[in-house]
Amino acid sequence: MKNHVLDELTTIIKERIPKGQNLANYLTDALCLGKEAVYRRLRGEVAFTINEVALLSNKLGISIDQIIGNHFSNKVTFDLNLHSPSNALESYYDIANRYFQIFNYVKNDESTEVHTVSNVLPFTLYSSFEYLSKFRLCRWIYQNGQKVPKSLSKMHVEDRIVDVHKHLSEATRQCKKTYFIWDTNIFLTFIEEIKYFACLNLISQDDIIHIKEELHHLLDSMEALSIKGQFSENKEVYIYLSNIHFEATYSYIEKKDFQISMIRVYSINSMDSQSPHICQMQRNWIQSLKRHSVLISGSGEAQRIPFLKKQHEIIDTL
Repeated sequence: MKNHVLDELTTIIKERIPKGQNLANYLTDALCLGKEAVYRRLRGEVAFTINEVALLSNKLGISIDQIIGNHFSNKVTFDLNLHSPSNALESYYDIANRYFQIFNYVKNDESTEVHTVSNVLPFTLYSSFEYLSKFRLCRWIYQNGQKVPKSLSKMHVEDRIVDVHKHLSEATRQCKKTYFIWDTNIFLTFIEEIKYFACLNLISQDDIIHIKEELHHLLDSMEALSIKGQFSENKEVYIYLSNIHFEATYSYIEKKDFQISMIRVYSINSMDSQSPHICQMQRNWIQSLKRHSVLISGSGEAQRIPFLKKQHEIIDTL
């Protein structure tokens, strides 16, 4: 058990420290220890103290529960990106940047696969659209009890948030294989949210016009993506339409020596787990859903064409 916990702790620290930084040097500075004291800990000759582990946990966002719990077959831990309702923008950026860091870590590996089951419109597909991404941010701010502008056109979005949207979108498109399984109501759900916020006078009629236009453009790009079956050369995309509805949105990401499962909670947040047991369960569950779904990328024209037509009609109800 002692060796397993040390191996787990060391592995996670290596993943979290700045890229290119030496592990021993980082621990020397972070824990205010001498080099020899650090090496004795890394060799397992001396145990990390509880205070040292707590300090590393705080600095690097490491879950102590996860390190210990991964070695008990009947216990699994999840990480939740905690946020402060008093600073919704800061929390939003932290959550979006967390997603970017995950995709940036896996994007260039030839073994990477991303599997996502969605009952809502995937944000990574519309993050490059100004009004659609502003609406998402506006909804988050409002749900956290903070004041929002009466029009999206008057809403200022910080450059760092625009940048993380862009970088996240780019990173997701560079993964070797991406599998989407979509609930057939993903556009309907989004449209109903827009209508509700319009009824509250939180978005203007002019905003509605821009959102409607961007949604049609988004659907056109999704059609092109589904026909081509690729984000770009050698970056394959498989899109499935489900014949059953989903209770949540969840994802599974893997590459050589890394895997993570994510379950969407609290609008844009997620619970994450790197437990091999949970990741395998999530992967198996997603694979099982394909039996209830139809592939519409690269094939399945008979199902793809009426689906896309219906989505344009739903958008026109705005």
